Amino acid sequence: MADWKDFYEDNRESWGQYLDSLDAKKRPREAPKAAPSPQVQFCPLCHGAFIEDGLAGHIRSVHGPQHIYLRVNGRIIRDLGWAEQGISELRLVELGFSDATVELTAAGFRKELHVSGNENLRRSLPSRFEGELTVRVTPSSAPTRQFTVYARSLPEFRRDDLDSLIRQMGEEDRRTGAMPDVGRWRGRIGNLGALEQRYLDGFFEYTHSFYLERQGQLRFAKQHFEDAFGFLLPFRTPLAHSAQCVLGIRMNCFGVLARAPSDSVVAASDKFFNEPFPAEWRRASDRDTENPFMTYADEFTIRLVFVTASFYGDDKSAFEAGLEALSFHPSAKDQNNEDKLALLKARSHRRCGQVVEACRAYELLRYHPLFGNEAEEYLHGKPRE
Repeated sequence: MADWKDFYEDNRESWGQYLDSLDAKKRPREAPKAAPSPQVQFCPLCHGAFIEDGLAGHIRSVHGPQHIYLRVNGRIIRDLGWAEQGISELRLVELGFSDATVELTAAGFRKELHVSGNENLRRSLPSRFEGELTVRVTPSSAPTRQFTVYARSLPEFRRDDLDSLIRQMGEEDRRTGAMPDVGRWRGRIGNLGALEQRYLDGFFEYTHSFYLERQGQLRFAKQHFEDAFGFLLPFRTPLAHSAQCVLGIRMNCFGVLARAPSDSVVAASDKFFNEPFPAEWRRASDRDTENPFMTYADEFTIRLVFVTASFYGDDKSAFEAGLEALSFHPSAKDQNNEDKLALLKARSHRRCGQVVEACRAYELLRYHPLFGNEAEEYLHGKPRE
């Protein structure tokens, strides 16, 4: 496999610590002028990826009419955020609620507020606040929501110990075929902090999801996959990013694929699913021979990654054979996988000038939230209204 760990060690400054920072990194003075990379944000409800301000509009239009979210330093957080340079904005946004009770809690600090509409809660915090902040929001007619924000510093996080345990426990559970036991996982390492437990629980859900899928309990597996994605999404460790990429491919949340090492074959899927057709990609190395991920992945996802990479290769027959084999795989009937295969077929036929075949594949994607505009433009010469 591509060495994910080496990639992150080599790019330590770019990737920050073990949580995603809400603050954009400052560019060096001598850096050449270029358009800044857009910030990808993930919906706290459906995990869809959005660029910059698109997330707020998505929440209003898709998940309304009632919802509460927290914007920290210009970024909407799901339930956890790290303000590396301190909290400059802590804006509570209430959609469809007239008011809410807000409790702010930190070490040696507690404050209760009654909030109406959109309000920046930063003014209620001590100046230059540092540490862990808990924000509990209770609307007048809805359950309480809780957010946690770390400012300026993070608690201890035993990444190496946790990663070693996670890989060991996952391998044991898959080898024995036993149902994973969260108590046994937690019992193997003591005195877990809140972030350490979230990290461990995320990988437990990840392992449990694949167990449920192997047992044919697909509906329950889907929920646990989503839980795993939500738990792990804020973390910036090689192991977490590998799992996020597996889950992102499975759930069609392709924005996370940008977190894969640039010399990994997984980067081809990032290029294919996140950039408009036509895009180019060249394989940097041949190290990915079996599982291109650092974490366990199912057979269909692994094969899909290699077939997608072969889309950019010179051997057209190898790509077509791989795509046809995927089409007959039992997992191809899953709706998310059907969409990915349809896009691979549509772009392949389009590239070869096979208009009828391309139109047939694009018809399946006309109303897709990510690829519908591309399909509509090819079919009718203009994007969807």
